[in-house]
Amino acid sequence: MRHQYRKWIGYVFFENGGRTVDYLFELVTENVYVLAVWDSAWNSYNNCYLVVKKEGVTLIDCGKKEHSSYLVEALNKLGRSPEDVTLIVATHGHEDHVQGAAVFKNAKKFIHPNERSHIEYPEPDEFTYELSDHGILEDYEYRLVGLHTPGSIAIFHQPSKILFTGDFLCFFGDPLSKDGLVSDGNDLKKEWLEYLRGGGVSKDHLDRLLEGLSTMKGFDAHIMCTGHGGVLVGDIERFISGLLEIGENLGKNEIVQ
Repeated sequence: MRHQYRKWIGYVFFENGGRTVDYLFELVTENVYVLAVWDSAWNSYNNCYLVVKKEGVTLIDCGKKEHSSYLVEALNKLGRSPEDVTLIVATHGHEDHVQGAAVFKNAKKFIHPNERSHIEYPEPDEFTYELSDHGILEDYEYRLVGLHTPGSIAIFHQPSKILFTGDFLCFFGDPLSKDGLVSDGNDLKKEWLEYLRGGGVSKDHLDRLLEGLSTMKGFDAHIMCTGHGGVLVGDIERFISGLLEIGENLGKNEIVQ
């Protein structure tokens, strides 16, 4: 959503035994991990998520083609391989969310049908376009939120209480929270609230944003995993409610004017 660029303040490049590390791989909550790859071309972290179960690994988004090696390395750190990935669910069809799927030959790959003509993937028929606007896929409840792309979905993982928002609500081009990749992210939340209050979302898109936020508020989310940058832990409902309140007030002011 916030696809403006800011000055990068430098959290990702550091030396580890003589090697320059250009990604972060961290535990979000039990059996759920975030891989955040620093994309110098876009000046942003690009995120994907691994949900690990005994019977296999699910990926929520899977990165750019050129970042696939980081995803394989992350799996290896967990004692898993690409063959262990059995399910991929893409929040939408942009390259940084789908292109890594090519590595995972054993996975069933799902995306909303509204993305069929937009998906940035060389073999689009590898994906299944059978998701409805609201449904359940294994442990995941999903709902169409649109706005960023016509088929953008929010995904709620009931066992972990995680809401995956894709790029409908994210921190593209923003520095990480001062508290790190996975944190309460109060500074990030405050900036998003101020961004919306200051007119960062165009009037043409405001109604669709509010519809999506109302949809996401219906989930009992404890953690928010976004498509880019910070992962937010705690007070998610309050954060979404704050965005809704600001957005609704903006809408009312527009009607009055």
